[in-house]
Amino acid sequence: MLPIFLIRASIDWIRHDSQFVDSNPYSRGEEALKLIKRLWIEEFGRLDSAALEPAVLIAYWEEFFHADDPLSDETEWRDGLIKHSSPHDSYQNWEKWFKENYAEVYKNNNIWKSLMMCAWAGSHQSIVRYQAGTWRFVTSKSYLPTPAMWSLEPHIPVVRETLRRILEEEMRAYSASGFELKNEAGPIIGTVESLGFDSRIYSLYFPPQSKRDPVNLDCGTMVADIVAPIGNEWYRQLDHVIFAENFVDITSLTNRARYIFASRRRMLELLVDHDWQNAYFQAAAEGWLVEEKSVA
Repeated sequence: MLPIFLIRASIDWIRHDSQFVDSNPYSRGEEALKLIKRLWIEEFGRLDSAALEPAVLIAYWEEFFHADDPLSDETEWRDGLIKHSSPHDSYQNWEKWFKENYAEVYKNNNIWKSLMMCAWAGSHQSIVRYQAGTWRFVTSKSYLPTPAMWSLEPHIPVVRETLRRILEEEMRAYSASGFELKNEAGPIIGTVESLGFDSRIYSLYFPPQSKRDPVNLDCGTMVADIVAPIGNEWYRQLDHVIFAENFVDITSLTNRARYIFASRRRMLELLVDHDWQNAYFQAAAEGWLVEEKSVA
């Protein structure tokens, strides 16, 4: 099981289980954390609570702000938090305001910390991430709604295996073109739509003659774009061709994955001997899918 799937599925269960109907969003966050810690040990046999707790709580509040079926108290909390966090240009001002105005209930813990950060991030086009003991804001990219996550769930094993084989082909092609690839451990959580391919950080080193700095291959984002492209309002939805009629079209999946992976590789191959602009126009002329900001 993907770690992030266990987390998000548990959060969804807590939000909808009848025994928590009379609780509130804060209490359900506490219960979600307890449940996930227990299930994590059962599923993975290890627990780094210092890293897991913030990741779980960020996922909880992200769903709180993005759920398309908010509970009545979630709607009330959500509207108030968005209203009050939006005017603050800096997170520090928002945090100060929140602590002063909610002094009677505020406690110095990760539940309130993650709530404050996710509330401010949501009204300032950002998301919250926690890694190596540091909370940080990053530019908001996308979110996979929970209904889409459940639609993807039965297909995860076959899709992951198919993409794994195609990615291995790509790695051999990079080596044949003179690139050197190194990888190291990435975030333990990641996103559902990246299917675990964001759990490693792949650094690609150009052939010596190019004198370019290494680039991040960002396999997780490429996989997410294959499986669940970004639609309206930056929400992701499962690709309607690959997942038509609740089945996986392996041929469509394979063709799309090879095209996206190879487009990225071709752009990098051209950058060995060309500047960015010439490489971009050459790749586009050859029919590859290349975004203007795909390579820094």
